[in-house]
Amino acid sequence: MGIFLFIGLALAFLVLVPLIIKWELNKRISLIACIFVGISSGVITFGVSKFYPLGFLVLVILEFLLIMIIAALLILWRFYRDPERKPPEEENSIISPADGTVIYIKRIENGEVPFSEKNGRKFPLTEFVESDLFSRGGYIIGISMTFLDVHVNRAPIAGRVALIKHIKGQFFSLKKKDAILKNERVLTVLDNDRFKIGIVQIASRLVRRIVPYIQEANMVLKGERIGMIKFGSQVDLIVPDLPSLKIEVKPQDYVKAGITRIAVIMNGKSE
Repeated sequence: MGIFLFIGLALAFLVLVPLIIKWELNKRISLIACIFVGISSGVITFGVSKFYPLGFLVLVILEFLLIMIIAALLILWRFYRDPERKPPEEENSIISPADGTVIYIKRIENGEVPFSEKNGRKFPLTEFVESDLFSRGGYIIGISMTFLDVHVNRAPIAGRVALIKHIKGQFFSLKKKDAILKNERVLTVLDNDRFKIGIVQIASRLVRRIVPYIQEANMVLKGERIGMIKFGSQVDLIVPDLPSLKIEVKPQDYVKAGITRIAVIMNGKSE
């Protein structure tokens, strides 16, 4: 049994650790997964060897294939999770639309064309200016998602769906400097009769589509599911410049859709 476990663990770390680094996955969860995958492949291969004698080369190939299959199944399980979540009860909070890591918080001045940002480059969201979402300025908060995050996005506030705009785009990695301009994306604007919130869903290279769960004129509740982006992606939240608005997250914070408070209106008013 020992040799099977050793080969399984060695192959798991050799194959999966470079992918963990490349995809910027959570290191603690990923390393635990590596150990699980390696032990599982070793145990399965040991069981197979009880019935079919295995040469060393066949043993290595079998363990490698098992590692890839088990790792793929784990990623799919993590990706397609859709847990029930209870949003904060206070009415004056704005909650996260996505699971992931906050990568930037930028101010939008009144009349300025807003932009998303990746790898230090700015990409204007000119196709979204037709909405009056930016008429008084505000903030744009970028949330980066990995394969291990829940990919169901949720409404940051309750309100009416004032706009959904779908730009097909092309399939490029978000690692590329022009990805924000070319990747598939969806803008959703929610209006609660006091202010508007924008959610920009941005697809990445392995994505085939962004799946919205809502339509224009629908009424949504805070924390309600609004759509899903498949595999690695980014979500930008655009909030207006309200006099009493307080941003409660900072870059590198990990946030959860439907749970984490992104901002709060301190006195409960929007004007």
